[in-house]
Amino acid sequence: MRLLGLIVVAVGCAEDAPANLAGRQAPPPPPQPAAASVPVPAPAAVSASVPGDMVYIEGGTLELGPRRVAPVVMPAEGGPRPTILTEVTHPAVWNSHGGRGLRPHKIIAGGFYMDRTEVTRDAYSRFLHATGYRLPHVAEPWAEDGWNWTSVDPPPELATHPVVLVSWYDAEVYCAWAGKRLPTEAEWASAALGVGTATRTYPWGEVYDDAAFNHGRVEAPNFDDTDGYARTAPVGSFPAGRTPTGLDDMFGNVWEYTADLRVDAWDLMRHHGHGPQAELMSPFAPGPGLRVAVRGGSFYFDLRPNPGGEWAAFVPEVRRKSAGFRCARDGDRR
Repeated sequence: MRLLGLIVVAVGCAEDAPANLAGRQAPPPPPQPAAASVPVPAPAAVSASVPGDMVYIEGGTLELGPRRVAPVVMPAEGGPRPTILTEVTHPAVWNSHGGRGLRPHKIIAGGFYMDRTEVTRDAYSRFLHATGYRLPHVAEPWAEDGWNWTSVDPPPELATHPVVLVSWYDAEVYCAWAGKRLPTEAEWASAALGVGTATRTYPWGEVYDDAAFNHGRVEAPNFDDTDGYARTAPVGSFPAGRTPTGLDDMFGNVWEYTADLRVDAWDLMRHHGHGPQAELMSPFAPGPGLRVAVRGGSFYFDLRPNPGGEWAAFVPEVRRKSAGFRCARDGDRR
């Protein structure tokens, strides 16, 4: 009976794992590099005018996977140095390790459009008015402290803050309603950290800047208002943290959902072939599954002990006070 129980558990977990990589349209492939020998279809063209609140992100080569970045020790502050997670070399396919066993892999991302800011409460309110979709709400005591929505209209003072208390599924529905989609993780990383010779450690550059984003502190209670905001901030409040292409709040404020399932092996991701140096072309891992890939950290997250820790995974059904999203859109530059 014990052996039978183990078999049932293994099979049940496997149903939520990489077998679910189906059902979603693939992101557009990147332009073919000059030295590539593998033919790659051209990216899809934009079928309608692109809103002014979106930025075109050029495609290119970058590294995808867990980031190993040295901890930041602030002057006259110090603080504990992190314990870096050891790599899992042979994860079982029916277990999810949140991708921590992956080794970074070179990939080539295609060009696409990305929202300049995270989706705001005001924008989400317009979606609620138009669709009658459920309000952001969690039946837990902590959510009654200003997080739960009590009507389709947010408090005026929070209208330009990013929407939170939405699940990955809620984010997908919103993006579809807006005629957009969630970005793949490859797209999100290329937008936040650059491609080719323009890759960066942080969205704003190579040097950590405590004033460039809305963050928390590792010390309890984790909320930190030294950056001006103990909780979420109005989008675009930290111009020092803006990317060279004009994207705001790619680090901090809220964790951002991507379209991808968090997998534990590169061969579990789909892609559009290989580049000249075996790069994966526009890799993607359509869910849903055990965990989805999220990036960027939040107002509740301290980047200093482990700057690479902004690479994480969330359960797609859970609605958190620190998780939001922005949308992307297929297209070439017109």
